[in-house]
Amino acid sequence: MALGTKATAAVRLAPGGSATRNARSAARPPRGDGTEAAIGGLILEPANVLYDATLWRREVVRLLGRLHVPATYPEFFQRWDRDYLVDVQQGFRQYDEAFGAFLLSAGLSWGQIDEVEAFARQQRHDYEENVRPLPAVVATLTELARRGLPLVALCDASHPAAALERRIERLGLGGLFLKVLSSLELGAAKPAAACYRAALDVLELPASEVAFVGCDRRSLDGAAACRLRTIALNCQEPVQADARLSSFAELVDLVEEGFAVGDREVSS
Repeated sequence: MALGTKATAAVRLAPGGSATRNARSAARPPRGDGTEAAIGGLILEPANVLYDATLWRREVVRLLGRLHVPATYPEFFQRWDRDYLVDVQQGFRQYDEAFGAFLLSAGLSWGQIDEVEAFARQQRHDYEENVRPLPAVVATLTELARRGLPLVALCDASHPAAALERRIERLGLGGLFLKVLSSLELGAAKPAAACYRAALDVLELPASEVAFVGCDRRSLDGAAACRLRTIALNCQEPVQADARLSSFAELVDLVEEGFAVGDREVSS
């Protein structure tokens, strides 16, 4: 199922196409009767939610094609993320060492590894210096902050929070987040529960009053396991979430209307 054309709470259809009573009641929870708290804070996954983090990776895949190395995006980088990058993001390995080991495991020669590493290093640098927000991100988060909604950025990253804060400032989002958290300093990466607990500690809110905005299955599943409401955006794989967005601008209405944790909808 593709991402919807408007913000929707998770609703499963019964045979014949009508929403079940439980699903309908979950779509718009009553306010103030204790059945479901309003959304009091947001935890956001910055990469591919606030900005496009795929650009330098796509360029590397194009280079691999010119070197006659079989590679497609995103498949080539899925093993990098799962088996190598996660150790870097938790502080267990150095980035360059892990990336070189990954390329060697993918069958590249030492000459090819040298070329790809140099190219990837330059592409990452250019990407960091020229990072741009995705459409409607600045206006939407500015409006949510104006309304008093606290925001936390929860980043799986190979950089400390100070570097990530500078990136967020370059996006035009400086001063909008209560705190930027880095997995490198937390010693844990999503979907580890410690990541979400750290963000909840910053917000000083219970999980039932917080929603997590993410773009990949593991981080959304981790948030759901911690009892947060989940919002999917820009997903490149099938995911389950309590609500989904087709554009970032819909986040304001979704937060304003509220939505409950119900049957988690599968979307892709």
